[in-house]
Amino acid sequence: MTPTQSSASGSSSSGGQNDPKNRYGRQIEEAFEAASRLAGSALSPADFYQQFLNRTLAAIDAPAGAVWLRTPQGFLQIACQVNLESVGLENRRGGRQCHNEVLRQVFQAAPPRPLMLEPNGRLAPNQAAPAAAAGDPSIPAANLTDYFALFAPIVTPDKAALGVLEVFQDPALDPKLYPTFLNYTFQMAGYASQYHQFSNARSATGIERTFTQVEGFARLVHGTLNPTEVAYHVANEGRKLIECDRLCVGVRHARTKVTVEAVSGADVVEKASTHVRRLRKLMESVVAWGETLTFKGVKDAGLPPDVSYSLDEYLNESQPKLLVVLPIRDEREKDQSKPARSVLVLESFNPPEDAAPMTQRLELVAKHAAPALYNAAELKRVPLKFLWWPIAKVQEGLGGKARFYTVAGVAAAMVLIACMIVVPYPLRMEAKGHMQPVEIAKVYAPREGQIRRVLVRPGDKILPGDAVAELHDAQLEGEYRSLLSKVNEAQAKRDTAARMLGNPRLSLEERLRVSAEESLAQLSVDSSRKNMGSLDSAFNATQARPGWFVAKTDDFDRRLKRPVGASKWTVLNDDRRENLVGRTIRPSEEILRVGNLEGAWQVELKIPQRNIGQVMRAFADPKIQKDAGGRPYLDVDVLLASMPDDRFRGRLYQDDVAAEAVPVKDEHDENEPVVTAYVKLNLDDMPAEFRIPEQQFVTGLEVRTRVRCGDHALGYSMFHGVWEWFYEKVIFWF
Repeated sequence: MTPTQSSASGSSSSGGQNDPKNRYGRQIEEAFEAASRLAGSALSPADFYQQFLNRTLAAIDAPAGAVWLRTPQGFLQIACQVNLESVGLENRRGGRQCHNEVLRQVFQAAPPRPLMLEPNGRLAPNQAAPAAAAGDPSIPAANLTDYFALFAPIVTPDKAALGVLEVFQDPALDPKLYPTFLNYTFQMAGYASQYHQFSNARSATGIERTFTQVEGFARLVHGTLNPTEVAYHVANEGRKLIECDRLCVGVRHARTKVTVEAVSGADVVEKASTHVRRLRKLMESVVAWGETLTFKGVKDAGLPPDVSYSLDEYLNESQPKLLVVLPIRDEREKDQSKPARSVLVLESFNPPEDAAPMTQRLELVAKHAAPALYNAAELKRVPLKFLWWPIAKVQEGLGGKARFYTVAGVAAAMVLIACMIVVPYPLRMEAKGHMQPVEIAKVYAPREGQIRRVLVRPGDKILPGDAVAELHDAQLEGEYRSLLSKVNEAQAKRDTAARMLGNPRLSLEERLRVSAEESLAQLSVDSSRKNMGSLDSAFNATQARPGWFVAKTDDFDRRLKRPVGASKWTVLNDDRRENLVGRTIRPSEEILRVGNLEGAWQVELKIPQRNIGQVMRAFADPKIQKDAGGRPYLDVDVLLASMPDDRFRGRLYQDDVAAEAVPVKDEHDENEPVVTAYVKLNLDDMPAEFRIPEQQFVTGLEVRTRVRCGDHALGYSMFHGVWEWFYEKVIFWF
């Protein structure tokens, strides 16, 4: 048991249950147990020190504290703190500088030892260690606060300083407790030292595990001689070892041309894509340069022009914060004038501050990948080795190499042409579109007016007939005011006539005249109120607020099916309040758009005019598929932008294809007429594997589709665009 624990236990046996020493003794023992558990945990340093500091302060009811740790440059930096701003370091002139001087001396003291300063107390000359005394003599080491300041060093097993634990204690306690608090702080700092010791041990275990992974990686990449397989093993397994975001592998099969063989995380390398083409250009320029290219957010001005240009082009496509292009050369590549056979590209989008370990792991991966890629590339250079013997026999029987090549070319051409004519293949017409609910409604103002308030936000659920915006129209207000004036005037006439009819001395002739005036006044009141009611119903207005009216949502289409309880519209627009409030809206201008997200969904397609003919011919095919109701339809392959690796299925009915083509700007900013069509999704009789997950139903999501227009000859399905161009430009011309 530690001295502090012994003294705390003694006080516990001699004092009462409410004695501060007894209470603090129990709390200190509990804090030691909690700190011991934290020291052996696998928490990150930030989480450990936050929990550790909270537990340290709670045990002795300290109001504030902090943990300071050494940076790689050797300075102290705060790791975590609790209420440090409340102790008043800034209240007195020079308070922060004096406090920092105390921290420096405690941190540099040799041997390490705890330190306590009374409120507004200074460090005595005999308390400063010789190794720590060489500071600025104009800044004294002092505690210029109203609290006791307790300092304890955090050290390594060989007594090297790691940091300082600092605790501020209330000065109103029994003075005999403060030495106990100091000893307690020193021992808690020891538990922090143990945490670093255990963390280093875990790091050593991680290094052993890394060597095991490297050994497995080496066996894997040398297990095949297929260049693509080797490259994918290097990319995927090497990325795990390096702990980067992306690792790409390129192999030089020709003299200067590099092939992007593998990209980590991608099953297929789309060599025609812009990203892969720019990556290949970057690889080729760096391989030709022969040096390692390292980009950490700022481009080196001394790069060769080709490397600099290809780097700029690639950074326009991908924006990594760390990019390393490393040409790797096998020991058997003796000719240094030739470029390296292989190249690795490391990309990290959120690299650590110190990227040196990642670069070292890349070099380790390159050391094992270089011979494996070299072996696979050399084997690939051997042409058709498994066909040598039978090809040689056939070539000999035909009478020479030239005749063999001629016969083989003619046979291959005939087989290819036969396949193009005989083999059936589905003809697919491409079209782009956007996903949307089947049931969408636009909200308009019932009349022209100025929007004063928008009542809904994006994503709000509202009922049919709910108000979405409040508007005001001065003309409507004038109409209300005029009608109210007529009502008041008519009511006044009616009341005057009623009072006159109550006069018994009124003659019969005058009584008839007054009675007629009363009837006319009542008719005027009723007519004006009826007109006001018409305004209320026509413009969603109210007599209580003349000139004010609201825009409401429409009712649901009762012909469409919807799940039980799905009876609300969802606001689809973004937050448009800043653009709408204060703006005068005409009845033809859309205010908001709402949709029934719980109902059916569809894809709004824009079919180019060059493809609509094939679609309509497919509907005329008597072998076309039909649903349970006998309606013919075409299957549509659907590819979502949010799930590019999965293919889903939809249906296109003929009555969902518009009969009019409208011009739309294409990707080249040219007007190309398109035909709008709607593809139904997730119908009841569709198999489950063809249905789109409901969480992917997002209004406006970009969708790429291919409409299946029946089986045609393989050649026509693949090259129908070429045939149509040839027919239009050549045959039709004659």
